[in-house]
Amino acid sequence: MKNKTTFLLIVLLLSGMKTITAQPVVPYHPLVKDGKTWKCQITKRMIPEKIGDVEAFYDQTTTFSLRVGEDTIIAGKSYKKIYEEMTAIDKQLIYTNPKEAAEEMEKYLHQDVGITTLYDKFLREENKKVYAHNKSTDTEYLLYDFSLLAGEKISNEFPLGEVQISSIDTIAAQGQYFRRYHLGENGGYEPLWVEGIGHPGGPFHSANHMVNDGTLYVLLACYEDGKCIFTKDDFYNPAVTSQIGVIKNAESDVTTFDLQGRRIPEGMKPQRGVYIREGKKFVVK
Repeated sequence: MKNKTTFLLIVLLLSGMKTITAQPVVPYHPLVKDGKTWKCQITKRMIPEKIGDVEAFYDQTTTFSLRVGEDTIIAGKSYKKIYEEMTAIDKQLIYTNPKEAAEEMEKYLHQDVGITTLYDKFLREENKKVYAHNKSTDTEYLLYDFSLLAGEKISNEFPLGEVQISSIDTIAAQGQYFRRYHLGENGGYEPLWVEGIGHPGGPFHSANHMVNDGTLYVLLACYEDGKCIFTKDDFYNPAVTSQIGVIKNAESDVTTFDLQGRRIPEGMKPQRGVYIREGKKFVVK
């Protein structure tokens, strides 16, 4: 009798079990790490220049790397020095006057540089928050807060103002998993953070440092111990897992999302399917 009862319990347990999908284990990736290097580019549009009698307009792209260096103390806090290595300057001709002078301008289009200097900003990381110190203004500001959950707002330390983490997902890149943070829409910059990497415009372009002035900022790749761990294309890799935040309006109405992260309009009853509300999935039959 005892064996029969045990057998029935096992059957009931098995029948009530749900299929569990294995989730990738994602360790925390510190952004400020000894020797970490970001390869970046800045392109300035339509720069005028006159060489002799030739009037030229061109796009100038500067390629450089930012590397985490040794410790330094600023106002009693420990920061990492950042070294900037300027590697090349390239010019793409847009217009010349006279037009025939374009061929003569070819010799000005590429320049190898190879100069390393101390960058004018320093970095420190504490409790999954990354801070930058601007040497010219002697001020510290919050660059990233990777301790946040989907739906939470960034603290007032963030220079862009009140910004919310709309969702967090996980992506695979160069053989590792990384958490990707989607910020609320703001003009002038791409609202993406990747833990341990930074922003598509570079590690120092997480907020309103991305000024809409016709200048293009690009993080080409990130390296640790000389190995590439992330590229510019990896920022937009498909999500492996996702966590969608709940955004409440002034009347504290709860917002509902579908599994693609699209908000269900207020007053519209969700159709049959799976939805997310207050960070939890629920089924409409």
